[in-house]
Amino acid sequence: MNLLHYVESTDSRLGGVPRFVLDASRVMAAEGHPSTILTLDSTETPAEWLGQHDGSLPAVQRLDRPALLGKLFGPAEMRNIRRELKKADVLHLHCVWSPTNLQIAAAARQMGVPYVVSLHGMLDDWCMAQRSLKKKAYMSLGGRVFLEKAARVHCTATAELSQSKKWFPHGAEAIIPYLMDLEPYRNLPGRELAAKRFDFLGENKGEPTVLFLSRLHYKKGPEFLLQAASMLKSQRIRGQVAFAGTGDPAYVESLRQMSQKLGIAENVHFLGQVIGAEKLSLYQNADLFVLPTSQENFGLVLIEAMACGTPLITTKGVDIWQDVQASGAAEIVDQAPAQLAGAIAKLLSDERLRKTMGAKARPWVFDTYGESALIGKYEDFYTQCANQAPGASAGGDEMASVGQAAALV
Repeated sequence: MNLLHYVESTDSRLGGVPRFVLDASRVMAAEGHPSTILTLDSTETPAEWLGQHDGSLPAVQRLDRPALLGKLFGPAEMRNIRRELKKADVLHLHCVWSPTNLQIAAAARQMGVPYVVSLHGMLDDWCMAQRSLKKKAYMSLGGRVFLEKAARVHCTATAELSQSKKWFPHGAEAIIPYLMDLEPYRNLPGRELAAKRFDFLGENKGEPTVLFLSRLHYKKGPEFLLQAASMLKSQRIRGQVAFAGTGDPAYVESLRQMSQKLGIAENVHFLGQVIGAEKLSLYQNADLFVLPTSQENFGLVLIEAMACGTPLITTKGVDIWQDVQASGAAEIVDQAPAQLAGAIAKLLSDERLRKTMGAKARPWVFDTYGESALIGKYEDFYTQCANQAPGASAGGDEMASVGQAAALV
């Protein structure tokens, strides 16, 4: 089966969407399902994936930036996209708020190619409350048609579907966890790699490390962790807090200033983007992983941390929080500094409990999200979609709506 993905960027600094596309394409290609990724930005794409090849690895092709209104593809680029659509059994589109997704989906329907859409949490209640008027207008102009004419709308959890379904009431859905490439986590690199790079891990040996690894964005709640760290300091509970990730420079600077005002700057470390084996080693160095997020449809970093044997603390903003809690490797708290501080203090004071949680984490991840447990589900998912007749062909009125939707974003 030939799979065609379109995602605006493969840069993992933008979050879990690029990570899922790269991982799922790699795993499916290895199982004999050639996968092509069309993207505007191929940052962090493995060099050997660029261009066409025998199908054993994903093929990544860069598209020119949208020309029409600065938001839609022009005729020349659409010819390239249609050429790839002719080869595809299924088109997999990612995210909702991209007018180019609406444009490519319309072309797919015109050509009789079924498509699926992964929501990636973008219709969850918290997300829809942000810039809600524009999002509702976008849905009425083209977003709802886009979703309801899809062969399937992909959610990663029941909680994501329950929040999202009202925005595509007549569409067909499927719930499947993210397909991850867990091979790098089977043989972990050990602590030394990260300890050599980050001085604070050696200089403060003996002090526990609390790790936040994600995009630095207000949605993820880093301010709550800083406030919790201040409370812990006032209780004379020592420790280091490491923030690994990038974000808007002004926002990152505001976090630095906040740590200064709270009097904890000497114990707070901003590491920037950490990838590859160093990232896994950093997880291994952490005594706790903390993500006080407002919303996650899945939370890939949570699964990564657990795959490294790191116990974690997160919130009910994660759509899979009940599953994570049931693993025995996580504490679930409200998104509030006092709640976070209490949970961190509890776990930092109990090394035996942390080790017990960490020991449960790794086997749970491989049993629940191992490739062998999910590949069959994705094969069935794509097969069902490939055998389904696509929605009606796109007409002039619909394309006019796509243009209006593009003007909103």
